[in-house]
Amino acid sequence: MDKNAHSLIARPLAQASHLIGLCAPSQVRVLGPHEKLDPASDWIIGIKPFSDGASLHDGHWERHPVGDEVLCLLDGEVRVLLRPQRRGEEAPVLELSAGQMLVVPRGCWHRLEAVQPGRLMFITPARGSEHEKVQP
Repeated sequence: MDKNAHSLIARPLAQASHLIGLCAPSQVRVLGPHEKLDPASDWIIGIKPFSDGASLHDGHWERHPVGDEVLCLLDGEVRVLLRPQRRGEEAPVLELSAGQMLVVPRGCWHRLEAVQPGRLMFITPARGSEHEKVQP
């Protein structure tokens, strides 16, 4: 066994303050608070507690051109807004309740609004995410 493997299992870690990076070949990297993403990571898994829209960055659209994103709502309720393809169209809105999940397709601009406080698990590509401020 790799001597670094023991550091992963030596102590429990707080879900809300750590991210998991999935790397090839079948390796896991644990990232603590404020640690930079390991360039070898292909995917990031994290759990985000939220209490309001600001904790979900509801003022920004995001997309992941490199791959799909999986959103798993553990507790609470969120609204997922998908940015319309054309100006003037209304943004499609999806309601996500505790125990539900959603796959946001690669390249799809989206943002989240908190309806009820809770926790969101996300599985997202480690690189290439883009963000844009919501325009009034």
